[in-house]
Amino acid sequence: MDLRQLRYFTLVADLKSIARASAHLGIAAPAISRSIAALEEDLDCVLFERDGRGMRLIAAGEVLRGKSAAILRDVEVARQDVMAEGRHLAGHVGIGATPSVIALLGVALVKRSRAAFPKVRPRLAEGYSAYLQNWVLTGVVDFALVNGHRPSNARLECERLAVERLFAIERPGGDGPPADRVALSDLLEGPLLLPSARNPIRDLIDRAAESLGRSAEVTLEVDSPSLLTQLAAEGFARAVLPFAAVQEEVAAGKILARAIVEPAIRSDLNLIYLKDRPPSKVAAQVIRLMLEILEEIESSEKRHGFVEICRPAKRRR
Repeated sequence: MDLRQLRYFTLVADLKSIARASAHLGIAAPAISRSIAALEEDLDCVLFERDGRGMRLIAAGEVLRGKSAAILRDVEVARQDVMAEGRHLAGHVGIGATPSVIALLGVALVKRSRAAFPKVRPRLAEGYSAYLQNWVLTGVVDFALVNGHRPSNARLECERLAVERLFAIERPGGDGPPADRVALSDLLEGPLLLPSARNPIRDLIDRAAESLGRSAEVTLEVDSPSLLTQLAAEGFARAVLPFAAVQEEVAAGKILARAIVEPAIRSDLNLIYLKDRPPSKVAAQVIRLMLEILEEIESSEKRHGFVEICRPAKRRR
């Protein structure tokens, strides 16, 4: 077993096709096929189920996929750290983030990382908090930014980066200037568009409603910030989201965003990574850039709903 075999195996597992892996790598399909066959022979077991639709991992393959992701990540971290000592930050950094964080930081982060570290290639993956935790645990991303409560998995380290308010999102209309805030009790008077129970934002809303002895009337559960925004803009019902998720639509006048008060609902933006694999030197520099962007937003006139930016304590590596 060698690293080349593991890389080929992982890519075929991800793409579910030798042909697609071949096109991605620019390597002849027979060479990849021979590498997979040699790996199966070395391990004395079959890793894939082959059919007309492609390659599907079986139980043994799933085990190897989990192990190989960690091995390949360790190799990449070692390479990055050695290069960093030589003053040449380089390598790939897998970043997971929620849709609202991608909308807020994505473009600025890519631009700044390219300018500051031209040999560093950030790879951003968008998902919801539950998926992001799993991606960190399985090595799909190096770290992730998640909303809501701290993850309960003992293998994950969690650092709070920021605290942001949640906003009521609705269609513009009515007489006179719109209010910039709405009491939670008033918001609960009507039906709401909310994420499903697996979303941390939903849990925050339900807890806040319970503190008033109330409950939210959910007209539709939607786990898509863009669809929630579109439905709210059409007047279907009010939605609840972080401001970062709707900043462009608010600027364009398509929707109103009103801060929820009495009580204010606040959501933590947390950085998570594996306790036994803290961010590499390259990843730590990318995290530093993200914090700089957040601090600039927090200190600007348009705070995007951020209440506080928290700089994590220095990590040990």
